[in-house]
Amino acid sequence: MNEIVDAEERPDLLPFEDAAVPAAMKRLVADPLLGDMARFAFPEIPVADIKEQLLHVASADEFQEVFVRPMLERILKKSCSSFTMGGLEHIDLSCGHLFMSDHRDIVLDGSLLQLALLRCDLPTSEITFGSNLISSPFVEDFGKCNKMYKILRGGSARDLVRNSHILSEHIRRVVRDGRSIWISQRDGRTKDGNDHTDQGLIKMLTLSGGEDVAASLSELHIVPFAISYEYESCDALKARELYMRRRGDYRKAPGEDLRSIITGVKQFKGAIHLEICPPLRPEEIRRLSAGDEGNELLRGVASLIDRRIYEAYRLFPTNYIAYDRKFGTARYAGVEYAPEQYRAFGDYLEQCTEGFDGDREELFGILLDIYATPVENKLAVEA
Repeated sequence: MNEIVDAEERPDLLPFEDAAVPAAMKRLVADPLLGDMARFAFPEIPVADIKEQLLHVASADEFQEVFVRPMLERILKKSCSSFTMGGLEHIDLSCGHLFMSDHRDIVLDGSLLQLALLRCDLPTSEITFGSNLISSPFVEDFGKCNKMYKILRGGSARDLVRNSHILSEHIRRVVRDGRSIWISQRDGRTKDGNDHTDQGLIKMLTLSGGEDVAASLSELHIVPFAISYEYESCDALKARELYMRRRGDYRKAPGEDLRSIITGVKQFKGAIHLEICPPLRPEEIRRLSAGDEGNELLRGVASLIDRRIYEAYRLFPTNYIAYDRKFGTARYAGVEYAPEQYRAFGDYLEQCTEGFDGDREELFGILLDIYATPVENKLAVEA
């Protein structure tokens, strides 16, 4: 029998109710980090003016419209060449959804979904964020005003089980209430370009449901989406981490998560595309069970989400070039990229390996894998 755990028992995990937003605005305005953020996002506006505007914010929706949306628009203007989106017709306004995406950037993946919804005048969703990434009271206040739900990380085995029940119950309540929530398909960013939905995540979603697991998953109205970056967020950092992990030398340094957040936000990402996929249909989920409501069904649902994401993932010249270089072919030459693009991307990857104290050729190969793997995954689902 499932342990009954009510997320309402942990109000510290929940996004702020609108009544709590004005007090949070006062705390944000008083924190020096707000000034740093404002100067980065809105260099042409006096910080005092931004603070005055925030002191009049009375709801999470207003905070998103007044501050978060303009900040995201500014970040995109400074760090990408375009941001496009598609598939918004798959969002059914008559019900709530569990949005689930690939995970390439700590902050931007979920945030860009919110921007896409705001641009189309659609209701925004809650965003899940790991407690290990909440580095200060400022980050927590900012996130909770931005509809962030805090996922508890760490602790004993008993803590992990209880936290999974709390998260599962909260997700189900949000969707049943006709609202939506976003979670990534796995814990931690994809480092090697190979997006895979964690079967354990699907298991977590069932903890708050009944004995009919297929029906339990169908009730969540799962809508996958693919977020694609022409230049992979934190690509050089990810490649170095994978290189060190191969040698058993990797240990997360203090402040590393914050460094990745800042790098991901500021790094030039070229073109970005967000594609909302068709939702998982109840009949699809039921068919996957094939009389087995256990691991076979969980694996099938995870694979179905992967397939949706692979099909929707937008490939860029960087991906095709990396594929051809990795396999020593010219399969996409002259079709998906020009000779000058091939040379420019090769130079870019070389720059990513500069100053590296190790085997630069191996690091270069890891970078090729990061960009080539999405092509391999798309080819596999098209076969």
